[in-house]
Amino acid sequence: MDWLDTYKESPLAKTVVNIRLEYFNTSSSKCILDVFKKLEAIHKSKNEVEVNWYYEEDDEDMLEAGEDYESIIRVPFKMIEIVE
Repeated sequence: MDWLDTYKESPLAKTVVNIRLEYFNTSSSKCILDVFKKLEAIHKSKNEVEVNWYYEEDDEDMLEAGEDYESIIRVPFKMIEIVE
């Protein structure tokens, strides 16, 4: 979180964040939301931010979690299905 605070002072022209989780719980969900809020602040400062949310093809819960974050945070999300 401290690193993101420093980074948002002078971010790159485009920031791409790749999220590929197998599992997360309520506690880690809060931390993820906090990270996304910092990314949203970078995006609101006229910087390009993109989140790539990876989920396994049979994991509807992880897809829905990504869609939930996308609806809360005003940052472009790409839902990327992992087919193995």
